[in-house]
Amino acid sequence: MSGTTPRQGEEAAEHADGAAVGARQRRLPAWATAALGVLLLAEVVLLCGGLLSLWPILLALVAPGADAAATVRWSPLGLGEWALTADVAMLLAVIFCSALGSFVHAATSFATYVGNRRLYASWLWWYLLRAGIGVALALLVYLLLRGGLFAGSSGAGATNPYGFSGIAGLCGLFSKQATDKLREICDTVLSTKSDGDRDRGDKLAVVQSRDPGPAAP
Repeated sequence: MSGTTPRQGEEAAEHADGAAVGARQRRLPAWATAALGVLLLAEVVLLCGGLLSLWPILLALVAPGADAAATVRWSPLGLGEWALTADVAMLLAVIFCSALGSFVHAATSFATYVGNRRLYASWLWWYLLRAGIGVALALLVYLLLRGGLFAGSSGAGATNPYGFSGIAGLCGLFSKQATDKLREICDTVLSTKSDGDRDRGDKLAVVQSRDPGPAAP
């Protein structure tokens, strides 16, 4: 009679499967992990510095009674001069704040996975593209808000730098939830009577894999 119970056999099989999955996933080398950490630190320093230098200019451009066509010179961190209008300054604020939100998400995930020694090389591009995804999504949401899809007005009185910047930061921080909400809105507004994917005869088949891979950051 064997000394191993069925339950112990199942646990041993699960442990072997987990070890096999971990062996197939290559951890990010120490030098690459350090470089990614330095890149994240440099990102937040540049974003905070740029936003701090932009904010007084933005408030002056959108102040009540300000000329809508006025331009103000802006020198971000001494890297040349830019002539900013109110709309351009607002777009830049949205970009900075959404990138800051994305940084919070990426830096939290990075610290967690490095601390648990589970930062795999396959997720490198996720960290590199995190800020770009948040910025693109925040810009789309900002254009929808300014266009009057969710707000009743899109004039000068509707330009609230604090509100728009806060929404942009949340879009960067919770980009997945924001994308899901936009998809729900599009499903409602652009609903169809038929399922196009199901009706297509040449659609791609879904291939299921038994290897779940590492958990998403």
